[in-house]
Amino acid sequence: MLIDAPIGKWISRLYKHHEQFINEKLETYNLKHSEANLLMYLYNNKDGINQEALTTNLGVDKATVSRAVQGLLKKSYLFRKRSSRDGRVNLIFLSKKAREIEEVVRNIYQSWFNLIMGDIPDDEIKIMLKNLEKMYNFVQHELS
Repeated sequence: MLIDAPIGKWISRLYKHHEQFINEKLETYNLKHSEANLLMYLYNNKDGINQEALTTNLGVDKATVSRAVQGLLKKSYLFRKRSSRDGRVNLIFLSKKAREIEEVVRNIYQSWFNLIMGDIPDDEIKIMLKNLEKMYNFVQHELS
């Protein structure tokens, strides 16, 4: 298939609007988009994870994760604890403060999802999300 649409343009614009939406909605909580993404990952998976695993699982670079973790530690949304298995490793945990705003953060992300999906039927959304994941995996495989 020949490309006749600037796919990068639409992905980039959606990401920019996503970032603005999240930043505006979480301003009250002194949270940035990158920090909220990290919180969402921990809410949806589990805490007690090291920064290296966060970097891999979030699909972003080490510097981005490091900045987000540092910001969340400083704002008391996270805390660190030494691993009982390997004392050289610090694990990241959600604080009580982060748990208290979990529903707020989840609702904001759900609002964004509802906004961008509009009236697209659920079956089409599932296909779109699966295809985006496939696209990401193709790129990861080629660039690794």
